[in-house]
Amino acid sequence: MAFRPLKDDPIASGNGYHEEEEERSKVIEEETVVLRRIIGLARTVSLILGMIIGTGIFLTPAGVLRGSSGSIGIALIIWLVGACISATGAVCYVELALFYRKSGGTYTYLSEFYGPALGFVYISSVVLVTSPAGTALTSLVVVKFLLTPFVGQCDVVPEVAVKTGATCVCLLAVFINTRSAKWPLKMQVFLTFIKVGAVLLIIVMGVVKVATDGTERFMTPFETTGGKFDWSKLPSAFFSAYFTVGGWSFLIMVIEEVRKPHRTIIKGMLISLTCTIVLYALANLAYFAVLTPEEMMASDAVAALFAVRVVGVRWSFIIWLCVVLSALGSLNGSTFTRARAFFVAGRAKQFPFIISTIHVTRRTPVAAIILPVPLALIYIWCTDIWSIINITTLLGIVMSILVTLIIPYLRWKQPDRNLKFKAPLWTPLVFLIFNISLLSATVITNPAQIGFTAAICVVSLLGYHVYQWTGRSQRAGAVAASINNFLQKLLYSVEQEAATF
Repeated sequence: MAFRPLKDDPIASGNGYHEEEEERSKVIEEETVVLRRIIGLARTVSLILGMIIGTGIFLTPAGVLRGSSGSIGIALIIWLVGACISATGAVCYVELALFYRKSGGTYTYLSEFYGPALGFVYISSVVLVTSPAGTALTSLVVVKFLLTPFVGQCDVVPEVAVKTGATCVCLLAVFINTRSAKWPLKMQVFLTFIKVGAVLLIIVMGVVKVATDGTERFMTPFETTGGKFDWSKLPSAFFSAYFTVGGWSFLIMVIEEVRKPHRTIIKGMLISLTCTIVLYALANLAYFAVLTPEEMMASDAVAALFAVRVVGVRWSFIIWLCVVLSALGSLNGSTFTRARAFFVAGRAKQFPFIISTIHVTRRTPVAAIILPVPLALIYIWCTDIWSIINITTLLGIVMSILVTLIIPYLRWKQPDRNLKFKAPLWTPLVFLIFNISLLSATVITNPAQIGFTAAICVVSLLGYHVYQWTGRSQRAGAVAASINNFLQKLLYSVEQEAATF
């Protein structure tokens, strides 16, 4: 039984997602082992908001403020412009997601349009660097700020305790995601609710402060701290604002599990990005109402300093708890979504077969979830994770440019294709210009990235061809088959029994 739409299918032609198809999907999900469509609008919004609202709004929202030379008015304008640029990227990716209707996000679009070799280069960097290093870093943040209220902000948290705790947090996230597909989604909804509640609490405290002390701080919104505007810092401010609102890309990785994706994804993106822009703008206004620009730019934990000023030291632990829960939500969401990209790569036979299998009863891609864990545990005990993550920065920007170029090409080659959603042509243009600017800035400020990116591409392409060669070797095939059989029994997993795209 297959769920792959035919050429004359109304979905394949882009004419809509009919109720009959919805019922057909439900029947297939009940009768076969597939990843179920269990992500409705509420879970969609929680995934996007949960990934966008990380720890940055609580710890270091001053990146934009530094780039605006301490000007409150210019900082807010940069926030809005950066968020709008990020929204153009979201619009582009939504069109591609509804065009291909496959999970995997960037990996899927690169593989489908440019060929499997380029897709392999991208997914290899995610498996080896981006995913495990990001998991390690977030796990460390969770434990560090969980322990901070107990040891005091001025004391150093024991490194061994932090790394041991981070190892446990990492394994906990993996356990939750492998046990059930619904557990991490329910957890994401709860943690997103906590995140939004924490930001709203900051906003309310700011409103109370303005009501009692007046609006003197906002009388000169365009005044800079040094009396002179530093134009050289402006690009970094825009980049900081853009990346702060970039968590929408994680949802695109799980489109095959979204109910009525042509409706849910569009509504979810609109609601999430609107909420993010409003919440971030109001939260920054609340910070400005209590703290001076100099205090914000000098602090590594702005929300904690804000809470101490408003409610005193006794209750400031609430902010640290919000930071912990926020980081935990980001870890949970990234574990859930990135595993689907690995699963799709396994399904495309670019990873070992076991990566494309699903647990028979839990309906989770157990092997794909576990795949980056060994490296994540290694990275936790490394001394400089940021250096590892920065290795793939330039490659990620290049891949984003290549993905965006797909839209104008498809419009040119397939102008008559009736899509449910089409991005305005100016949106990929704006997103391309921004990413090219980001690419240029990265190359100028860190030329070594060119060498790292070239090395990653060469090694990945060699690995791709070696893997393809072993796939054609009978002896290697026999060994791989026996290993896969053993792992399938161990993980109680089977191949996906029906297509869900």
